[in-house]
Amino acid sequence: MNTTDFSAPLSRYLPPLPEEATRAWFTRIALPSAWILDPLAASPRLPVQLAASGLRVLVTAGNPILRFLLDLSAHPPQKSDLQAALADLSMARKEGERLELHLQSLYHTHCTQCNHPLPAESFLWDSKTGDLLAKIYTCPLCGDMGERPVDDEDRHRAAQWTNSQGLHRARALERMAALNDPDRSHAEEALSLYLPRAVYALGTIINRLDGISTSDERRRCLTALTLYALDGCNNLWSRSVERPRPRNLSLPAVFREPNVWQILEQGIQFWLNFSPGAQAEVLHTLWPEELPQNGGLCIFEGPLREAESDLAEMPFVAALGIIPRPNQAFWTLSALWAGWLWGRQAVAPFKPVLRRRRYDWHWHAEALRALFINLRETLSSKIPFHALVPEVEPDFLSAIILAATASGWRVDVFEAEKGGELAALVLRQENLAKKKPEPPNLHFIRKVLRQTLEKRAEPAEYFSLHVTVLLALAAKNNLVFEEDTVGNLRKIIQAALETDEFVDLEMRAHPETGRWALRKWQTTF
Repeated sequence: MNTTDFSAPLSRYLPPLPEEATRAWFTRIALPSAWILDPLAASPRLPVQLAASGLRVLVTAGNPILRFLLDLSAHPPQKSDLQAALADLSMARKEGERLELHLQSLYHTHCTQCNHPLPAESFLWDSKTGDLLAKIYTCPLCGDMGERPVDDEDRHRAAQWTNSQGLHRARALERMAALNDPDRSHAEEALSLYLPRAVYALGTIINRLDGISTSDERRRCLTALTLYALDGCNNLWSRSVERPRPRNLSLPAVFREPNVWQILEQGIQFWLNFSPGAQAEVLHTLWPEELPQNGGLCIFEGPLREAESDLAEMPFVAALGIIPRPNQAFWTLSALWAGWLWGRQAVAPFKPVLRRRRYDWHWHAEALRALFINLRETLSSKIPFHALVPEVEPDFLSAIILAATASGWRVDVFEAEKGGELAALVLRQENLAKKKPEPPNLHFIRKVLRQTLEKRAEPAEYFSLHVTVLLALAAKNNLVFEEDTVGNLRKIIQAALETDEFVDLEMRAHPETGRWALRKWQTTF
């Protein structure tokens, strides 16, 4: 099952979830008007959908971009406002001409068939050599379209932007970090994900946002369109029309440089897809504004650790969250975009993510452990935490359960879809005074594996066996939170499977891809 919905803004960074299954899981945890806490805000649509169903949902969101998505999801932009906002922007002046014409001219080229002048839809670049490879266009005169080779004029125009980029980059950086700011170098590194022509075009648009005279709603729509362009115009988009899910800042071998104005135009339909159909607006407030009994969304503008004392008296009946995978690309770009859109003050509390380089499973376990500790401080001891885990894999699940058990939570319920693409957990608080955990034991793991296969009476995929062992180790207090615990768990489970007692029926190169059975069954299967 492909759970990724690329119709939603920034969806290539956000957790891919089947909305019906997600809503069904979470709406069964509370009656309408009950208070629910979402401490992660990882999927902006979900808390809004729960609020629309009559629940009162409080979301703690430290990421300014996710807060903006929450606002847009609760109060969907209308097509007429998006179109009017873009029209307002297009009529702004730059160097004596309309802004739309000025930005389109940045991508000027010629049709290779009839030599008709036109703006390219995008250019293609080689990320290793830095060479301009090709252009993509649709000629309105002769109908020629698609990917075509570039000429010397195309290369010369691109080189001009490279040679004059210093001033435009400096202006963009000033919105994120002052010249003497220790994070300036990290902001520069993040900004390098944009080509000089895109930095100029996006910076020009954002400067116009600051000075344009329009309504608050149209300004919000312009900000939404600009955010779409900020994502659509970075160098993480590959040559393929498919939309990969970047988790780090590595460039594809060939990346696209799209026409910034045309991306803005595409953003209208994209934001309308964010709330398909005639969805009514959901009441939403900023903490500490109150919500009515019939439901709504309340946004705390900061992470959970900053809200603990404020929320301690809230009558929550449950906490819920979608646990995302580590994603350096999204968090780094979020800091960059927030500074570019709203300035240094808006991004200041969030700017430390620019410094972060380590996004491995142990780092994720550390971050989740901090979250679970904060949840204990915030919630009554009887309040459960319901978690959905998309794109689940063995090490991801190990990091979650390791973090939970190390901070005083036990796994009360675990469910997983066949194939392991989506898992659901219910965690409950337990006494922190239990005995010190002991390292996992190979003999115990072999016993769990044997009993699991005997009970199934059929072979099992690795993921299923990993989950079973992981839950057994957690129940037995055999998960020790250390630097290499996540990797060592995988190694010891695989070592147990590779003993003479078990066999991979498909003899795969990697144990995680195999289908495992007891060796004594080998002739049967």
